[in-house]
Amino acid sequence: MKYITLWTLLALIWSSSYAAIKLGVESISPLSLVAARMLIGTVLMLILLRVNSLSLPSDLRSWGVFLVSGVMGSVVPFSLIGFGELHVESGLAALLMGIAPVVTVLLAPLAHPDEKLTRSAIAGISFGILGLIVLVGPASLNGLGSHLAGQTAILGAALCYAFTTLYVRKFAVRPALEMAAGSMLTGTVIIVVAALIIDEPTQFLQASAQSIIAVLYLGLFPTAIATLIYFYLVLRLGAMLMSQVNFVVPVAGAFMGVIFLNETLEPSAIVALVLILGAIYLVTRRRPAEQK
Repeated sequence: MKYITLWTLLALIWSSSYAAIKLGVESISPLSLVAARMLIGTVLMLILLRVNSLSLPSDLRSWGVFLVSGVMGSVVPFSLIGFGELHVESGLAALLMGIAPVVTVLLAPLAHPDEKLTRSAIAGISFGILGLIVLVGPASLNGLGSHLAGQTAILGAALCYAFTTLYVRKFAVRPALEMAAGSMLTGTVIIVVAALIIDEPTQFLQASAQSIIAVLYLGLFPTAIATLIYFYLVLRLGAMLMSQVNFVVPVAGAFMGVIFLNETLEPSAIVALVLILGAIYLVTRRRPAEQK
């Protein structure tokens, strides 16, 4: 029950990030937005380390894992999504991000012998994709190819998430808090240096209040807290189940719009939720022989 609760919380936190990014990039460049959110998240992680009397390891292997997971799990996808959302509608972005669980489910058996590609898993990813299409509507496909660079960026971010899930599942051996802090620290150093070289730091002085609030929220929740939950769960639930979060995120976003923004809940959201819950069940269902 604890794992289910944390998995659901992770989906809810990530589902809120796309709206916050939209608000943030209105007056802050995508690169600086990523640098700021990661810097805030890293500070929080380092504080949590100190509070728990923990420290980061000193061996090169651990820092190599931190570097790969920090760059591929945060720096690159955050930057690509920030750029992509300048040009791609949210509905199409949700569909493009759906490639992450598909790739993860297909490749997981190659990286992890304990994760099998069953007919149920294949049916599950089909249900998940269908759920996304039902949620955003087939009309969202009309924009496919209209801004190739932005759509490619979103696809690139999805592939980064798929790779990171498989990589962390295989190579992460440190506790979740150390993994989160180390990965974010290495990623933050890289992205902050890049932002200082490429962007104008004074843009934050002219940024709107809602963009600043969006950055603070992104740093605390979708970056710091979500990263900590992610590293805690991925080693316990496996790559296949963790990847299904990307199917749930757009549906959860639709329901959050009803709760917090007084938006109307379309019947398609209910249908999409049922399909995606079915997808998660099929991907994670064990055959009788596997339950022994």
